Amino acid sequence: MAVLPHLPENKARITSVFGNVLQMDSTKKMVKKLAGAAAGTAAWVTNAENEHRQELMSGLTVAEGVGLSSGLMRRYREAGQLLYVDRDCCSATGKSKVAAMFADWKELMVRLDVWHLMRRFARGVTTDGHILYGPFMARLSLAIFEWDAEDSNLLRWAKQPVDGSRPVTLSVKELARHCRRRTRGAEETERLIHEVLDHFWEAKDTMGMALLDQARTRHICYTQCQHMACIQDPPVVTLYTKAGEVTRGGIKLPIFRCA
Repeated sequence: MAVLPHLPENKARITSVFGNVLQMDSTKKMVKKLAGAAAGTAAWVTNAENEHRQELMSGLTVAEGVGLSSGLMRRYREAGQLLYVDRDCCSATGKSKVAAMFADWKELMVRLDVWHLMRRFARGVTTDGHILYGPFMARLSLAIFEWDAEDSNLLRWAKQPVDGSRPVTLSVKELARHCRRRTRGAEETERLIHEVLDHFWEAKDTMGMALLDQARTRHICYTQCQHMACIQDPPVVTLYTKAGEVTRGGIKLPIFRCA
């Protein structure tokens, strides 16, 4: 009975050669470089890659993503299980636009890429050169993600001096290499994001320049909080794989790679 709920996932993993986690993103920058007879023939360049950072397909389209979905589904019939996108991730009235584009992938789950969500909140900052821009984005990331407690405790124990003479500090680079991260849940994420915005709401630098454009930030918060459920990690998909291990302080530390 425990296997039956995971049957679609297991079937996808067995039959998939090209990965289970896909990411699709579009840009207009490359199109502007078209010259000669090709100039003006396309508006977007859309790319799709898997969790192994392998480029599955890239295409020039007149509209974002148009035509690419049918080609992907024909070539990789069983590959799609989880798709990260930069827009059209969810819909209040039913199936999202992206999910409708990939209708042949019955078990496909569509998620908004967290990086794009954070960039949307960053639009409320008056300038990315503000001295508080870095701390603001770091706190925003902490509101969305949490480090696995078991992994971080193992890393802390491996760094602990034998005599315990100094406190142990964990760098972001070490955490990213040896620890897994997970999202906190929709309600908790929304609550913590509001706390971050409240903390920086009237923050200014030494010259009196405000960090946040309050009117713009208020609008961004209103429109983006609907995506809190859309950025959460799917419980049935394993996003981390063990790429190796190292020994530190007599303790074997795993090296993780995130899809």
